[in-house]
Parts: sequence; structure tokens; C-alpha cells
Amino acid sequence: MVEDIQSVIEIAAPRDQVWRAVTEPDLVGQWMGCLRFLPAPGHIFYLQPDRPRREADDVTDAIACRIEIVDRPRRISFSWGFPETPDTFVDIRLSNISGGTHVRLTHSGWDQFDDRETEHVRGGLGHAWHTVALPALRAVAERLA
Repeated sequence: MVEDIQSVIEIAAPRDQVWRAVTEPDLVGQWMGCLRFLPAPGHIFYLQPDRPRREADDVTDAIACRIEIVDRPRRISFSWGFPETPDTFVDIRLSNISGGTHVRLTHSGWDQFDDRETEHVRGGLGHAWHTVALPALRAVAERLA
């Protein structure tokens, strides 16, 4: 069985403020590099890692994602659609803690693949979520204070 990607971060900002960073389109674009984001179930948005394409609102070779769950201000979940493969799922949960917000990100659905099929992708995504995206989320959310 292929394990989920799990990443946790604490943000020195109230949960409502972090929720804004997780759901307001302009703010989400700052930490997740996506296009056409809207926090509405069923809405499709795109993760565009190529900066020039992202700046041109070009979704060529982008990863299509669909909003699945919006539970303000606790949880947002979306599918992650790699081309020609079944979807995986990203679930972001926010909890109040003393002095801020606990953020737990789980990227699941890997058990439908063979370990070798996903080893490189999962490793890269785990690293990106933990060392790039979530720290960028922290910076965006804390800047809102």
C-alpha cells in the first residue's frame, strides 16, 4: 500500500485569517501557483508550475483540480488530476491552537498506483508541499495580520 503524503505546519495567525489565505483566489495564487481558483464545490482550477504560462493565464500542461469540499473555516478538499491517470486528493484542515492555526495537509489516493509508479512524483510532491507551498501559505496568512 502506498502511503499518503502528510504535512503539518503551524501558522501564527487566527484560523479565519488562514482560511482567507486558503480560499481567496488572489491569495491562493500567491502560495499555490494556481489559475482560475474559486472555492466552490465542483469548480475546476489549474495548478500551473510554469511561471510564464501562469502569468499569461495559460493552462497548457497544467494540473486540473476540482473543488470537492468547502467547510468554512475548517476544511477544503480538491482532486488533483495528473494527465492520463486517476485523480488523487488534497485535503487541508485548519484547527485553532494557542497562538494561531494548525494546518494539516493530506495528499491521498496513491494506493491506486504501484509504489514504483509514484515514487518520484510522491517524493517531489511531498517535498514541495512541506518545503515550498505550506511555508508560502504561512507567509501569505501571517502577512494578512
